[in-house]
Amino acid sequence: MVACEQAGLRWNETSITEIVVSRAARGVTVVPFTQRAEALSGADWVWWWVDAMGAYGMLVQAKRVTVTGTEWSFGFDYQSKHATRRQRENLRSAAKSLDLLPVYALYLGSGVYRGWEPCCENHMNEGCYECIKRSVSLMPELLAEQLIVNDAVSTYERSVAIEDLWDSPQSESMLIPALRPQLAPELAEFLNEEQDGTRAVARQMIDRVLRARAGVFGAAPTIAVNPPRSGEHDRLGPVFNDFPADTGHWGINYFDYTLAPLRHAPPSYVIDVMSGAIDVEHLASEMPENVAGIVVVHLPQQRVNEK
Repeated sequence: MVACEQAGLRWNETSITEIVVSRAARGVTVVPFTQRAEALSGADWVWWWVDAMGAYGMLVQAKRVTVTGTEWSFGFDYQSKHATRRQRENLRSAAKSLDLLPVYALYLGSGVYRGWEPCCENHMNEGCYECIKRSVSLMPELLAEQLIVNDAVSTYERSVAIEDLWDSPQSESMLIPALRPQLAPELAEFLNEEQDGTRAVARQMIDRVLRARAGVFGAAPTIAVNPPRSGEHDRLGPVFNDFPADTGHWGINYFDYTLAPLRHAPPSYVIDVMSGAIDVEHLASEMPENVAGIVVVHLPQQRVNEK
């Protein structure tokens, strides 16, 4: 992105996605569905974060920022002229069919392009390292509200730099008071203690959602607990099986939406990708048509209590 800016070129989602995936391929497993990737504009990628303790899955769609003065825009609700529905609707439906978290990869360009807008408490003006890391950031699709995410502050609050994604959160999750009594013990422990590996990735996502939920919190809601998904805990399926039924102002259960993709083990197609024993054409035929490929990130894991 910096090179494009220096050359006076406009970088777009497709070209930057190709660069990000090609760079990522040095340290992860990448399976492109070549014909789809070439034919689709704004195609989505399946990303799985995997370690010895489990896996966390996302369906990722790229969005570049356009900066005009202090106003930032991403076109989250974009719909092409010949499309029957918006890109985000395709993202949501495909993610739901694959039991993944829909996520936006925000391409924010260089600190110069963003005017070195303050990124955090430790912001250092020009040359700020935290700003540089922010060039590619991830935001849960649920938080990509076009009327709210319109400047540096709102973008940084609702997203996380991809380089920081598996860093252990240093504080408890922000919960509205009415939620605490409704948490199952395992979920309360997950939200209150440091995490690492795939669980740190999941915490980074749910923490952003919970902060946004707390930010619009008014009167205490009446919250029921969702019934468990099944009577017996699935040691290969989701890590958590019951959640508070709070929907916030989004109208969906944001706990289930964000944490259901955290699993004890990756699905079989991810295991096949990791082993190299995969029929790419067959796998592509089983995926929604807007999926351009799969990325599997192997995370090293250091147990928090051993640090």
